[in-house]
Amino acid sequence: MDPSPEDHVAIANLLARYCIALDEDDIDTWVALFTPDAAYEVYGRTWRGPDGLRKMMGAAPGGLHLGGPPVIEMIGADHARTRQNLLFVERTSGIARRSLYTDELRRTEDGWRIVKRRCQFIVADGLSDRPDE
Repeated sequence: MDPSPEDHVAIANLLARYCIALDEDDIDTWVALFTPDAAYEVYGRTWRGPDGLRKMMGAAPGGLHLGGPPVIEMIGADHARTRQNLLFVERTSGIARRSLYTDELRRTEDGWRIVKRRCQFIVADGLSDRPDE
């Protein structure tokens, strides 16, 4: 089911704020975009909850996050799935990584939040859990 215009704007804004928070190294704002029980899958690992998210970002390189427009599918009134491509350019090396995010979102009292995010890298043979495979 397609989202209402209001939900589409709110979800697109959530995903844009995700990219901007990372670009500005604003981890507190970034963590607040997730539910307390969130899970983030990347590099074959799963990071859970605010502490896990902070630990993951503590080891991640900074850089530019260019997110494409999301494809949004409503799963009931308060749940959605999204897919979004992303180009990441590492701040110091300039190395670019292409990836695809697959998300589960939930409407909360604070608005739409990310419940689960999976990051897969776009490589020569398709999608991979690692950019170098």
